[in-house]
Amino acid sequence: MPQGGGLVSDGLSALALAGAELSGVELTGLAIMSLIVGIVGGIVGIALGVVRLPIMTAVGIDPLIAASTNLFVSVLGSIAGSWPAILQNRIVYRIVLVIGIPAIGGSFVGGLYADIISRTVLLTIVAMLLVWSSTMMIVRAIAELRNRLASSEDGDPSTGRGDLNRKTVARESFVGFGIGVIGGAVGLALGVLRMPALIHVLKMKPSLAAGTNLALTILVGSSGFTGHLLRGRVDWMLVSAIGIPAMTGMFAGSRMGGNVDPAKLRLVVGIVLLVVSPLVFFDAFLG
Repeated sequence: MPQGGGLVSDGLSALALAGAELSGVELTGLAIMSLIVGIVGGIVGIALGVVRLPIMTAVGIDPLIAASTNLFVSVLGSIAGSWPAILQNRIVYRIVLVIGIPAIGGSFVGGLYADIISRTVLLTIVAMLLVWSSTMMIVRAIAELRNRLASSEDGDPSTGRGDLNRKTVARESFVGFGIGVIGGAVGLALGVLRMPALIHVLKMKPSLAAGTNLALTILVGSSGFTGHLLRGRVDWMLVSAIGIPAMTGMFAGSRMGGNVDPAKLRLVVGIVLLVVSPLVFFDAFLG
């Protein structure tokens, strides 16, 4: 068995070309899907790799290749989506540092050792967390809309930028590392799980949480992808076919997201998470 640098060099010399094995119709369908997912993801501030991943495995792409591709596409899309968020001052950088640093380490470890972790177990955990977090977000958003709290919540630009204290920093750092390990292993940046924490635990406005989550996805996704890259699990043709439409869609969606009512945006995020959770269950057992 190769050891040390030999393992890395052998992996890098055996890059897969799953994209070359797909038909033109399949690649076109994946590109269109990625564009649509990108638009929705840009609006809600989530790369939505949980939608792309099961679709890629459903058309016959190897799960490890799909994982690495999905992570890099999430990074590309989030870079495009972050630009409007930067211009609109919707990224809270201190939150990015607090959550991002431990998540980067976890994502790299998960990506590097993805082939020895039970993907079914990890995806099942992700799916259950999605159902719980989305339900909580929907319930709270509906309550806010009924009580007409949304307009007053978003009125003061100095509020809603994250409630950081010793307790929340310690908890979110630990959770960020754990989410990073799981996401790096299965090929998800898991912004879908960070988003509820940003809104409910750190008390961020949904518009600010959306921009901040995109910035976090860039860091976490890049780290996880690097772990896969060192093992040679990369298909650049597939990355190009799916990544360019994702960047286009997320740029357009992010420009829209800054102008959406916060309570309505929270409701949309919750619904999106609830809708995609069955896809994760499907991918866990049949993908």
